[in-house]
Amino acid sequence: MKVLSTLSCFFIFISIQAQQIWSLEDCIDYALNNNISLKQSELNIELNKNEYFQSKMELLPSVNISNSFNNNRGRYINPFTNEFDEEVTSSLNLSYNSSLSLFNGFKNINQIKKAANESLKSIYDLESAQNDLISSIALSYLQILFNEELYKTSESQLDLTKNQENRIKTLVELGSIAQGELLNIQSQLASEEQQLIQAENQLNLSKLQLAQLLELNQYENLNVLKLDIKVPIFKIKNNINTDYSIALNTQSSIKSSELEINSAIYDHKIARANYLPSLSIGHRISTLYLDNLDDIFTFNEQLENNQQSAIFLSLNIPIFNKWNIRNSVAQSKIQIENSQLNAQQAKNQLRKNMEQAYADQLAAYKKYQATQKAVIAFKEAFNYINERYEIGMVNSYEFNESKNKLITAESDELRAKYDLIFKVKLYEFYTSLKFEL
Repeated sequence: MKVLSTLSCFFIFISIQAQQIWSLEDCIDYALNNNISLKQSELNIELNKNEYFQSKMELLPSVNISNSFNNNRGRYINPFTNEFDEEVTSSLNLSYNSSLSLFNGFKNINQIKKAANESLKSIYDLESAQNDLISSIALSYLQILFNEELYKTSESQLDLTKNQENRIKTLVELGSIAQGELLNIQSQLASEEQQLIQAENQLNLSKLQLAQLLELNQYENLNVLKLDIKVPIFKIKNNINTDYSIALNTQSSIKSSELEINSAIYDHKIARANYLPSLSIGHRISTLYLDNLDDIFTFNEQLENNQQSAIFLSLNIPIFNKWNIRNSVAQSKIQIENSQLNAQQAKNQLRKNMEQAYADQLAAYKKYQATQKAVIAFKEAFNYINERYEIGMVNSYEFNESKNKLITAESDELRAKYDLIFKVKLYEFYTSLKFEL
């Protein structure tokens, strides 16, 4: 019974998965929670947090306990008598050491600041990757909606043509029209069947692309939520300066590039710290036990009597290090300039992308207006041809030609509509970081 219950739950779960309708929000949430690249970026955040924690711990003193056991054979100097002995003996050395850096050119402080900076940068890198994924998912989602509408339109046209074929067959059998009319409509039917297959292939391909972004195995069962998407209002602008200024403050990629400059500056300060002297303080305690003195002193007595302790200051003054410090400082300067150029390049690329996005939506808006006019014109022409076709004044060839032009115009209008929707939403995404349909 338990096995049957488990199998029942499993198949119910599979059925639910197969019947799930995905909204754009569902797709985005699922991808953000399951995308492997994003998970790796999240792990990178954890690594940087650990490095930040460790950099702060470097301010604390180090404490270590060590011991060593020696078995001596042959002549050796007895540490108690300072004379040579030749007997076999064993010794145990115990020691405790602690040290604390008092000054190292503020290297530790700058390492903490750099680690904190890198931790914040990794967060912005994750946000940037999420934004790229969201825009890709939105494009694939809209592509599915477009292909579904295109498939339905092709299917409806095919049904109309099939009805028309049946009607013409009846008329041919009655001898009202010539056999050539039937052949013309059948060729039209074959063409529309091919268009329907092509539309179905495009729909499946768009589902596959979205499923790959979501990292789903079965794209055939991927059904998106049907939306009645209205064409967004497009506002013509004199320039994009205001939107660009907003994007500079909101885009994670720009923030990340600026933090990269800070990291390079901290690296430069850390490299220059090696020019300065370093000072540390330490404390050491040690003791010794020899087994050949067991007849004189016990183990505890030896450990107590042989104790040594010392407090020491260590000063290190760099004089010549084969140009290692100098080259490190020079390389850090180059890295600062390189990071500044990268940041400026990121800003320039953002402006180029926004200018291109605005130009694309302007072109898409004009194209959509043109396709709307074309649909109206071809629809009027088709209605006129259809009326003449019904009374036998136009043959099926002229009728099909007019119909195909209307189908093409409607397909172009549908494509232009979704292209405009995506272009407008993509431009808005640069400033709002939200992709809502």
